[in-house]
Amino acid sequence: MKKGLLSVAAVAALALVAGVNAPVQAADKTLKIELISKGETHQFWQAVKKGAQDQAKKMNAEINFVGPAAETMIDKQLEMLDTAIAKKPDAIGYAALGTTQSLTRLKAAKDAGIPVYQFDTAADTPGGVKALGPKSDYALGVAYTNSTAAGSLAADKMAALIGNKGKVLVVGHSQTNQTGIDRANGFTNRIKAKHKGITLLTVQYAEGGDALKAQEIVSAALVANKDLKGVYGTNEGVSIGAGQAFKAAKLKNGAVKLIGFDSGKQQMANIKSGLQTGAITQSPMGIGAKTVEALVNYVRNKTVPKNLIDTGFYYYDKSNIAKPEIAGNLYE
Repeated sequence: MKKGLLSVAAVAALALVAGVNAPVQAADKTLKIELISKGETHQFWQAVKKGAQDQAKKMNAEINFVGPAAETMIDKQLEMLDTAIAKKPDAIGYAALGTTQSLTRLKAAKDAGIPVYQFDTAADTPGGVKALGPKSDYALGVAYTNSTAAGSLAADKMAALIGNKGKVLVVGHSQTNQTGIDRANGFTNRIKAKHKGITLLTVQYAEGGDALKAQEIVSAALVANKDLKGVYGTNEGVSIGAGQAFKAAKLKNGAVKLIGFDSGKQQMANIKSGLQTGAITQSPMGIGAKTVEALVNYVRNKTVPKNLIDTGFYYYDKSNIAKPEIAGNLYE
């Protein structure tokens, strides 16, 4: 970060030496950055936005943060991406809802000379994340949480909680974006490989993280499986819905273990009360900040960012929710 700031200062100094007739450099102007998110309703995306805004202020940039009303609205998000490209901003940040639907748009941005850095989820590009970079037709890279590893950690925690045996239900929030797929697969593959005493019920989905749908799914599972030991929900909405199902069934706290994902006011309250056992938190503010930092540094001084910036994750429960390293990554 200090190196980048020194580079900016050096460019500014050169401009002054060149005289008043020198063209305005990227370092001298406020950069305009469009950020197209997966949504705006969940508190997670508001935390990403806050991180991006804070970083933009530090680096003389302005962001326009938009997202569809629901994380199932791929077509709407693509319209937003089209609009962003048409504005000809200095850079674009993009969180892919679909897998390959955005590729032609991302290439259009590259052809128009607009650098793109993805966040949270990358589109499924030829060659994968490793092929991203300045020579890519699609994006410089992606700032994300390693969702497969996070799902695996959730599986290990669940296994320990239920003594490595019993039935567990996975309720996913998306079958169409890579983050949702990886969170579910990371959990199920880890259980199958390392915790063979656990029986996985068929994975079910509350698309977009619909809390009411998740509640219906978990309520039905509790009726059909009196010996259910655990539920894993892959995002905030699903986790909240599962908790509502536990309340409706009047389960004793801890009778069925519930591990969720993300944070949010309700989910955090459920963990503190004991209704929910724990959750995986990402670093949403870090995702927003790292995306803006990567784009600004690239535009200003052509510093090529890593094609993969892992922003980290943690497991938290009632015992550690107040610890600084956890609390700093939670949002209400």
